[in-house]
Amino acid sequence: MFKKIKELLDAGTISQAAADALDSEVSIALKEKNDEAASWRVKYQDLNKNFEAISKTKDDLESKLSGFDEAIKKAKEDGKGELVKELETQRASTQEIQANLEAIQNENRNLKIQTALGSALSKYDVIDSDLVSNFIRGNVELNGDSLIYKNGDSSMSIEDGLKSFFDEKQHLLKAQGNSGSGAGGNGNSGGDNQDFIP
Repeated sequence: MFKKIKELLDAGTISQAAADALDSEVSIALKEKNDEAASWRVKYQDLNKNFEAISKTKDDLESKLSGFDEAIKKAKEDGKGELVKELETQRASTQEIQANLEAIQNENRNLKIQTALGSALSKYDVIDSDLVSNFIRGNVELNGDSLIYKNGDSSMSIEDGLKSFFDEKQHLLKAQGNSGSGAGGNGNSGGDNQDFIP
C-alpha cells in the first residue's frame, strides 16, 4: 500500500475499502506510466541502433566517393574517357544514395527527438501531449544521445526544461485533486469568481 494512503487509513480519515480502492487506482495509474516510459525507452534504443547503422553507412559512402574522385582524376590523366564517364556515373549514383541516407538520418534524428520528448512528457499529466510536444519541439535539440531544452540563451536538461515550462504553463496540465473537491490544477478554487451566485 502506498505510504500516504496508509497514513490516511491509520489516521482513520478513510475506510479500509476506500484505502484499497485508492491503492488499486494509484497502482494501475503508476503501472500505466511505467509501461509508457518503458515503451519510449525501447523505441529510443531502436532509433539509436538505426542512427548508428545509418551513420556508418554514410561514412562508408563518403570514403567511397573520395575513392571515385581519385579514380576519376587518374583516368583523366591517363586519357581514359570511357572509364571517366563510367566512374562519374557511379559517383553520381553513390552521391544520390548518400543524399537519401542523409534524409533518412535527419528523419531518424527527428524521430529520436520526438521519442525522447515523448518519454520526458510521459512523466506529466498533460492535457494534450501532441499539442505540447509540437509547441516545445522548437526549444529542443539533440546533443549526442541527450535532449537539451533551450530557453533563450540558456540550455538545460529536458527534465529541468519541462519543469520550468510547466511551472509557467500549468494550464497545460490536467487538474489534480479529488473530483468534487473544488481544487484546480493551479490551486485556485475559484477565487476570481467569488461574486458569482448561482
